[in-house]
Amino acid sequence: MSSGTASLIGFRPEVRTSYSKPSMVAGQIVDGEWRPIEYQNRVSSEGVPDGYFDKKLSENGLMGRTQAETIRWWFLSIAESERALGALCLETRLQEYKLTTTYKVEPLDAKFGLDSRGRALVESTETEE
Repeated sequence: MSSGTASLIGFRPEVRTSYSKPSMVAGQIVDGEWRPIEYQNRVSSEGVPDGYFDKKLSENGLMGRTQAETIRWWFLSIAESERALGALCLETRLQEYKLTTTYKVEPLDAKFGLDSRGRALVESTETEE
């Protein structure tokens, strides 16, 4: 019947430190390598809700730009609350991803036929003579 592809742009906030030693920030170890900011998304008044088009992104570990920016700044605010000067060595970025999905719609055998009175049609396997 039909087929096609759809693409979405998603983001993942990442963090690293320019400091020479790894440190614990907001419950995760931060070192000199870019690593995703650990955050378990939850839809509530306390969390970051998915955007309208973001369900497919979140199923693949990504989020919309607004949500990713929110997580980035949330992480930095936690870092500042934990230690005022240590947060100065943190670097954050949004890693961009292109999510491409393909789909194909094709008919299968028809099922559950009804006549005009709502009775099930009996499919005959015999040929009429």
